[in-house]
Amino acid sequence: MSSSEADGRSAETLTRAADALAAAVGDPDRIPDAEFRTLIANAVRLYAVKAEAGMRMPVPQGGGGVTITDAMVTVTDLLHSLNVQLFELSMWQAMTGNCIAPHQRVDV
Repeated sequence: MSSSEADGRSAETLTRAADALAAAVGDPDRIPDAEFRTLIANAVRLYAVKAEAGMRMPVPQGGGGVTITDAMVTVTDLLHSLNVQLFELSMWQAMTGNCIAPHQRVDV
């Protein structure tokens, strides 16, 4: 199998998974919790790798349907599950410079 065939299959698989997740928004029990947690963990790890490589926007322009509440619930639960306080996040951002500069904001 060529690299382009593998890439095509990966994209197809991701598209199907994204469609299944979108469908499950209306019926969350369609996705088992354990598998969903694994998916979230892997998606977060992959995003971190991609962000380090330069991709700095995890959702499409306009939010991709993600609401502010969706983001707040998710971020809060991620931080809580890792026992990280908001203050620690702020300190990490200040120490690493990994924060949104005014010219990088997408809402202005």
